[in-house]
Amino acid sequence: MGDSTAQEQRLHSQPGATDWWSPVEAPVTRHVDTTVHPPSYCSQVAFFDIPLQPPAPSELQPQLSQPPWFGPPQGVIPGYSPQRAVIFRTESAILMAGQFVVYPAGVEFTLSLSLAPQAEEWFDCPWELHHHSRRGHSIPPPEDLLRFGILYPDGSKWTNLLWSFPAPEEEPVGPVVMHRGGGGGGNSWKMAYWLWPLPPDGPLTFIAQWPALGVEESSASIDGRALRQAATEAEVVWST
Repeated sequence: MGDSTAQEQRLHSQPGATDWWSPVEAPVTRHVDTTVHPPSYCSQVAFFDIPLQPPAPSELQPQLSQPPWFGPPQGVIPGYSPQRAVIFRTESAILMAGQFVVYPAGVEFTLSLSLAPQAEEWFDCPWELHHHSRRGHSIPPPEDLLRFGILYPDGSKWTNLLWSFPAPEEEPVGPVVMHRGGGGGGNSWKMAYWLWPLPPDGPLTFIAQWPALGVEESSASIDGRALRQAATEAEVVWST
């Protein structure tokens, strides 16, 4: 009897031991919530909606402004000078500079060539500015090349026989002439050009020679002071 009692005490004292002689307790019923709760991030948008993302900071680099010898500036309403220079006029051809659109730093103008109906048709621009690169540095220049140049009142000059593309990072020695587009063919050509810098007061002279058509060196001038006056009428709308 004593041994039985001692064995029961040992069983009762062990951790997790059950009073096997006690009445069996009824199992505990636990309530499980089966309601599906959306994740916390769905409190603002539906699950498959694409959430709005904050705008990313701009990755666009500020646009660099072109140097003034490359062309007219943006954001400027230019002045206008109603002058013209008839550089040569023969029975076969007329060459004229006109339509002077003037900016504070330079002037854009149009060079127009008209050929008589009986004259030979030209399919390439006869006064190309870069004939050296296309004609293999030919010296002297070919007879069919229309030689064209500009003389400033201070004696500085530009010609299409010595043209080279200016570097954008280093200011060149003026004058500089840059092609601005145009076209033609057959018996008529019109090309726009940018002339930098703005000429000083005095006669601005255009000079041409065209051996292929028997045109000797000819010239015509406009008033540089009138160009500078037109430049004062230019309005800067925004700066670049």
